[in-house]
Amino acid sequence: MKKNNIRMTAVTAMAALTFGVATPVASAVETNRDKAAALQAAESLQPTASDVRDLVSRMRADGADAQQIREFEQYAKQLENPGAHEEAERILGSGTIVRKLVVAGLRHGGVWAGKIVGKLHKKSGDFLKRNGGKVADAIEDVESWSETALTIALVKAGVPADIAKDLATAIMLVAA
Repeated sequence: MKKNNIRMTAVTAMAALTFGVATPVASAVETNRDKAAALQAAESLQPTASDVRDLVSRMRADGADAQQIREFEQYAKQLENPGAHEEAERILGSGTIVRKLVVAGLRHGGVWAGKIVGKLHKKSGDFLKRNGGKVADAIEDVESWSETALTIALVKAGVPADIAKDLATAIMLVAA
């Protein structure tokens, strides 16, 4: 009888030790897996040279600002040949150019804007397709981009709050 109690106590202690150690380890593994998935998703949303060139062609067709088109063309070249930007003078920092690309993408559409829409709920995506210019106007002059700042700017521009939150989240995924 005593041997059974000792065995039960030992099994219980081993189980507690195993679960006490295994739970943090499993949690750490899940956290690293989630971080890797988020990083991969974020990397896939970064503009590629072909995304930028698609946007430039749409901007030309819409008669957009020639100076901004030149900036985007230079950025596309930098994306194609990352080492070349060290030799040539860069026009803008990567954060600034990506913000400008987001605004232009929302205003003129294209493949990259489709990536933003693809991250949204259907209702928010439909709103963005109909009101891309309005959304671009609302966020263009926001100084410090954050999800909260973009949401506030969109709501002030008349975008419904639930849609503004979705748009701000998607924009930050792309612009980050």
